[in-house]
Amino acid sequence: MKTLLLGVAFLCAPVLVSAQDTAIVINPETNGVHLTPPELPRQVADSAIAFFNSAATSRLVGRTEIPAGTVWHGDVAVRNGPVILAGRIEGSLLVINGDLVLKPGAVVSGAVLVVGGELSGSDSSRVEGKARVFYEALGFRMKGDSLQYSPNLRRRYGQFAAAYVFNTPETRSALTIATGGTYDRVEGLPLVFGPAFDWQMTPRDHLRLDALGVFRTAGDLSGARSDLGYRLRGELRTGRYRPVSLAFSAFNVISPIEDWTLSGSEVGWASFLFRRDYRDYFADQGWGLKLSVQPERQLTADLEWRKESRRSIASLDPFSIFRNEEVWRPNPPIDGGHYRTLGLGISLDTRNDPDEPTTGWWARLKIERSTSPDVAPQTVPAFIRGPIPTDGSYEFSRFFLEARTYQRIGGFGRANLRLLFGGWLGGDPLPLQDRLSLGGPDPMAGYPFRYTGCNREIVDPAFGSSQPAACDRVLLFQGEYRGHINLRWAYDPGEDQPQSGLLYRLEGPDLVVFGDAGQAWLVGNGPGRIPSGRIPTIGSWLADLGLGIDWGGVGLYAAKAVTIGQPVRLTLRLRHRF
Repeated sequence: MKTLLLGVAFLCAPVLVSAQDTAIVINPETNGVHLTPPELPRQVADSAIAFFNSAATSRLVGRTEIPAGTVWHGDVAVRNGPVILAGRIEGSLLVINGDLVLKPGAVVSGAVLVVGGELSGSDSSRVEGKARVFYEALGFRMKGDSLQYSPNLRRRYGQFAAAYVFNTPETRSALTIATGGTYDRVEGLPLVFGPAFDWQMTPRDHLRLDALGVFRTAGDLSGARSDLGYRLRGELRTGRYRPVSLAFSAFNVISPIEDWTLSGSEVGWASFLFRRDYRDYFADQGWGLKLSVQPERQLTADLEWRKESRRSIASLDPFSIFRNEEVWRPNPPIDGGHYRTLGLGISLDTRNDPDEPTTGWWARLKIERSTSPDVAPQTVPAFIRGPIPTDGSYEFSRFFLEARTYQRIGGFGRANLRLLFGGWLGGDPLPLQDRLSLGGPDPMAGYPFRYTGCNREIVDPAFGSSQPAACDRVLLFQGEYRGHINLRWAYDPGEDQPQSGLLYRLEGPDLVVFGDAGQAWLVGNGPGRIPSGRIPTIGSWLADLGLGIDWGGVGLYAAKAVTIGQPVRLTLRLRHRF
C-alpha cells in the first residue's frame, strides 16, 4: 500500500499546495480534472510573445517608470520589470516577469496583461480595457530583438498537482491531491488532499480558503501515532496598491528544525535516494493569526501570533532507493509543551526575479518572543545550557536576520553575497527545537554535517547518534562569483515550419567560484562560551573555498575546508546555493 501511495505521490511530484492571490482578474480555466503544473498557459505565452514582437510595440527592459503628466502613445511591452506607472499610456501594456504598480491618476487606455508578476494600484488609477494577471513566469530567450518561447523544463516537471477545478470569472475552487512537503524519515512523503477556494469579492478585496488533510505515508496505521494531520487556512486581503491581509491558520503537521539550510526538495531527494535526512522534526499542532501590510511594493511587514503544542516524534523506516539496509539517523527529542509565540517580521525584496535573480537585494528580519506554561525539558548538560524553569515562567526571545545581494559584473558575470545572523536574543535558554548548527552540504559544504553543533557533551541515550543542533547563535558570510559559459547552440525549425512553435536549445552552465565563513556558538560566560555582546574571534571561524558548475539550478560543487584538515567534498545541489 505504501509503495502504491509513493508512486502516486511522485507522479504528482513535490509541491506545497496553496491558492494564488489575484490582483484584479482571476483567469478562468475549463472546469474538470487537471494535472496542472504551475506554468503559464501556452496560449497566453503565445499572445504575450506576439504582442512583444509586433513592429507597433515599444519594447523596454528592466525597471520602468512613467511619471505623472507623461503621455506614451502606442502599445508598450516591458520585460523583467517592475513598471511604475503614474502617467498615461494611449495603447495597451504588457509586463513580462515583473510587477505593475498603478499610482494615483495612472491610465491605460487599452488592455493590460501581466505575466510573472502582480498588479497593484490606487482607486484613482484606471485600465479602460481588460486587465489580466498571471502569476506564472514566462520562459523565454532573446533572438536579436525578438522574444522566443523557451519554458523552464526543470520547473515544469518538478511541480505537479492533480485537481478537479470549478471556475467562474470571480471565483476559483478545486479539489486537490498533491504532495505536501519533504520526503523524510518521520512521515515519508506527506500527501495533502481537500478543497481550496478563491473569491475575488471586489476589485480591492480577495478571500482565500484552504482545508487540506495530510496523510503521512510512512505511518503504520496502528493508532500508536497519528497518520493524519491537517492544514486549515483562511486569508482576507484588501487593497490594490498597499494591500493589507489578515490570515487565520490551524494545523496538525510535522515541522522541521533548521529549515534555513538545504531546501525541502533537496532534503527530500537525499532522503529518498540515499537515506540521508539533513533535518530533524517535531509534531506541531495549534493555530495562529497573522497580519501583513505592504506599505510599498518592495517592503512587507507582518505581525504573527501562534499557540502550539509541540512534542517529540521518533523516526520510522521509510523506503529509500539506495542504502535501504542502513538504519536512519534517529530523530532527536525536543523540549515539548505548549508554546505561545508573538513574532514580528520585516522583508525587503528588490530582486528582478525571485527564482533567477541577477540584480537586487533580498533581506528578512524576524524577532520572536515565546513563553510556555508547561515545558518538559530534556536532560542536557549544563555546559550547553542552564536550567529551564518548569514553574510556568519559561520565556525566551530569538531573532533571525538574512540579507542577500545580487549584482551583475560585465556581460555574463554575477557576484552574489549573503549574510545570516540569528539565534538567542534574551530570556531563558532556547529549547532544543530552536537551536542551531553549522556544517554540511549547506551552507558549509567543506565540512561534515553539523560539524559545529555544540552537541559533543550530549551523551543521554535518548539522543543516541542523532547529532542534534544545540548552539545558541550562528553567524555566516557567503560569497560567490558566477561566470556564464555560452555554448551558442540552438535549433529553431520555426523558419521552415512557422506553426510548429518548437525550439531546441542548449544553454551553457555557470562556472561558480565560492567561499563561506562563519561559526555557531554557545552564549554566556565561562569556558567554551562567548559573552552575549560578542562574536567568536575570526581565528576560530570555519571557512571553505570551492568550485562548481551550475546548469539551470542543478549544480555540482567541490568544496575544501581551509581551517581544518578535511578531504574535498562533492555536493550535488538542485537549486542555486542562495
